[in-house]
Amino acid sequence: MKTPNNYFSYFQNSSILLSIFVTLFLGITACNKKNQGQANISEQTIANEIIESDLILNDVTLEEISEAGQMLWRVKSKRASYVKNQELVKVIKPKSELFRDGKLAYKITALQGEIYQDENKILLIEEIEVYDIQNQIIIRGQQLEWLTEPGIIIVRNNIIGSNEQLQASAQMAKVISLENRIEFYGQVVAMFKEPVLKIQTDQLFWEIDKKKLIANKLIKIEELKDKQVIGIAYGEESDFNLESQIATMKKNVQLLRTNPKIQISSDLMIWNMPQGLIDSPGPITVLEQGEKVVLQANKGQGNFQKNTFVLSGDVVGVGQQNQAQLNSDRLTWYSNNQTFEAEGNVFYRQVDPPFNVRGPRAVGQLKNETVIIQGDNSNVVTEIIPQ
Repeated sequence: MKTPNNYFSYFQNSSILLSIFVTLFLGITACNKKNQGQANISEQTIANEIIESDLILNDVTLEEISEAGQMLWRVKSKRASYVKNQELVKVIKPKSELFRDGKLAYKITALQGEIYQDENKILLIEEIEVYDIQNQIIIRGQQLEWLTEPGIIIVRNNIIGSNEQLQASAQMAKVISLENRIEFYGQVVAMFKEPVLKIQTDQLFWEIDKKKLIANKLIKIEELKDKQVIGIAYGEESDFNLESQIATMKKNVQLLRTNPKIQISSDLMIWNMPQGLIDSPGPITVLEQGEKVVLQANKGQGNFQKNTFVLSGDVVGVGQQNQAQLNSDRLTWYSNNQTFEAEGNVFYRQVDPPFNVRGPRAVGQLKNETVIIQGDNSNVVTEIIPQ
């Protein structure tokens, strides 16, 4: 901050005006006090009061230039006062401009502020508005702290950040200029406009260049259609691509769909929202809540638009209501009519009436114990268990 062209030299060079003002003021005051007979107030006391008071100037432009000659920031204020003993300048209704690599990056307005000489920071208070020129993002709040050396802007209290694509609210926002990243902290709620999504978490990073939203804490994502929630996803970590609208969710992932009522569990789930697709490259569980059918496999994909799931690797399907179980290498599940197609080492068993059947392929329904095993007679084995 202490550069040859810094803003404090502006006030320090104004000390000549202050000396003239003090001299004139003392002369008039001394004459008035003498005429009024108030000899108990000395001229020296008045002089000390004036010298220790703030230097106040109107319509001031303050700025700082780096040692390399690049503009760092500029503040225009209708009124500014220099507090000498604190080495700071107080400004009223400041209009600020922050630069990055010598180019104008942010425009900031507020009702008042303080510019510190030794602490390399600027504080702005009330009705804060930060405009990111390059990314066309606006952040509003009630308190702003700009740390000039690392180039970090911190906005607190009633935070709203928005652009054409989304709007986010939080308790605090941190703008990291050099990394082109905005971090939101505390009761974060982000609304994505198309498709309509609501994201809730306690910490959300907006990687602007990468067009991503990253959450490293518990996150909830709601998908809405016609103002109704049609899907909810939970996870402990999430990476959401704003361009492709694909969310990669990790650790204890739960995805709930409303029609039909399905719950999907996995530790890693890739959710393609525009196409209504999910992909779990690891173990997956699908629970059809209406008919109480549970499907488990080593991996699986789902298509919400076609109401189908394709599961593979040690597939197990269980009809909880009638205790029917199906095992296979691969299974396609049609959730709209509860039917399936199974392939590879198919094994089906049921409790009532009790019997087992094996074969290469099978189709049917678990809920009503309707199963057709397909294949050559030599490849189909049926075992009827006596009552």
